[in-house]
Amino acid sequence: MIVFGYPLEIIYLYGFIVATILTVIYIFFGDIFESIFSFGGGSTSVITLLLSFFAMLCGFSYIGEYLFSLSSIVIFSISFAVSFIGVFAMKILILKPIAEAEQNTVQRMDEFIGCRGEVIITIPKEGLGEVLISSQFGSNAIPAQSIGKKDILQGTEVMIEGVQDGILLVQNIAYSLKKPKL
Repeated sequence: MIVFGYPLEIIYLYGFIVATILTVIYIFFGDIFESIFSFGGGSTSVITLLLSFFAMLCGFSYIGEYLFSLSSIVIFSISFAVSFIGVFAMKILILKPIAEAEQNTVQRMDEFIGCRGEVIITIPKEGLGEVLISSQFGSNAIPAQSIGKKDILQGTEVMIEGVQDGILLVQNIAYSLKKPKL
């Protein structure tokens, strides 16, 4: 079949090449484009899915036109269905879990209340020090302040009693009345 003076296979091939290049560029520079032009909503952008769909549609259509002697409309319809299923599967099985994994590594400061930590920079009675907290995601060094009016020396185990303005309120574990979280 001839469209705009070109065989349909050539149009599909050029469409596949252009869509693939645009998809790769968007994957690398999509955050920049989204921030400049203020579009994109959520963890997986619609543009990523559309470019992927167009690349798959052109690729499957090109292969179908090249290999099979079916009608071009039938080949396009089959390619459309396969591309739709492929992009849907990519969204559900790849992009969504990746986006959720990024969000799951963030911890709120309130989650540290009741946990144990180790003082890595001595906490003076009226100043700030630093406490190392270990979790399943790694270790965090967070600024801390003593609740009691005593210095807490480096290497001391402490209990996190609260959070105030992003600073942990800690107490020496020997003086704490709370049962620590494991």
